[in-house]
Amino acid sequence: MPLYRRSGVRMVLSGHEHNFQHSRVDGIDYFVTGGGGKVRTGRPGGFTSAGTLAWAPSGHFLLVRIEGTRAGVTAMGEDGRPLPAVDPSGEAVAAHTVIEL
Repeated sequence: MPLYRRSGVRMVLSGHEHNFQHSRVDGIDYFVTGGGGKVRTGRPGGFTSAGTLAWAPSGHFLLVRIEGTRAGVTAMGEDGRPLPAVDPSGEAVAAHTVIEL
């Protein structure tokens, strides 16, 4: 993370967790997209320290559109619609984010 901050990184895309997660720490948006295979349905831990804004235990993919200095990231469900996501408290939130690059 220090290297990301020093380099001016605004967005990090990664995989592994078998679900969708969107976090923001120090002005950097982190997207975990790992629901393309086996989905882990249990609620992840560590939301506070990870800066988690949204998550969903569903099969999905990320649609990323970059136009000029803006990036739009939307988690899309297997049905081709935006993924229903929730915040750490369980409240429904949009799985769409616009980032100024």
